[in-house]
Amino acid sequence: MKTLQLTVSALLLLVLHSELKAQTSFGFYGGLSTPSEQISNVYNSDSLKTENVVGTLKRSAANTGYHIGARLRLGLGEDLVFIGGISLSRFPSSKIDIVVPNGNDTIRTTLTSTQNIIPIAVGVNYYLTKKLLGIYAIGELSYNYLTNSIDGTIQGVNFPLDRSPTYNRVGFGLGAGMDIDLKLLTLNVEGKYNLVNFIGSEEGEKSKSFVTLSVGIYFGSTTTAKSK
Repeated sequence: MKTLQLTVSALLLLVLHSELKAQTSFGFYGGLSTPSEQISNVYNSDSLKTENVVGTLKRSAANTGYHIGARLRLGLGEDLVFIGGISLSRFPSSKIDIVVPNGNDTIRTTLTSTQNIIPIAVGVNYYLTKKLLGIYAIGELSYNYLTNSIDGTIQGVNFPLDRSPTYNRVGFGLGAGMDIDLKLLTLNVEGKYNLVNFIGSEEGEKSKSFVTLSVGIYFGSTTTAKSK
C-alpha cells in the first residue's frame, strides 16, 4: 500500500511539474519611459534653506527616458497569469536652478539631476483573448527604489544638498498589452501607467508617475486550454 501511495504521489508531482513548466515563461523587455513633471522633484520641495539664505528651486521637467526589465510569468488559469519581475527606469539630465532672492532673483547655479527608479513588481495579466494574438489587461503592485544623482557646484552659498537623495515608495501599475505567439517564443508589446509613490509619501510630496511603452520577448509558454 505504501508503495502504491508513493507511486501515485510521484505521478501527481510529475504531472504538476509538467503543467507548471508548460505554463511558465521568462522574458526581457525595454522601451521608452515618459515622466510626469514631479519625477524631477528629487528633493520633494521647491526651496532650500540655510541659516542666512533661502533658495528657491526652479526645476525643468524630466526628459523622456528608457527602461529595461526582466519578468516571470506563471499561468493560473484560462484567463489569468501571475507576473513578477524587476526593472530600471532612467530619466537623464533634468535641470535644477537654485535662485537666491536678492531683488533680482539671481540664479546661483544650475544643477543637473538624473532620476533612477527600480520597481520590484508583482501582479496579474487578465487575458481577453489568448490565441495567436493574446490581448490582456495588466495590474500590479510595486516596491519602488528611487535613487538620484546630482551634478554641479554652488558658488558663494553653502547649501546643505544631498548629492544622491534616495528613498523607497510603494506604487502600482495599470495598463494593457498584446502577445504574439511564435511557438518557439512570444513577442510582446505593452503600455502601462505607473504611479510611484501611492504609499509612503512624505508630507507635501506630490504624486510621481510615468508611462512606459515596452517591447519584449518571452521564452516558454503560459498557454492554457483556452488557446488550444
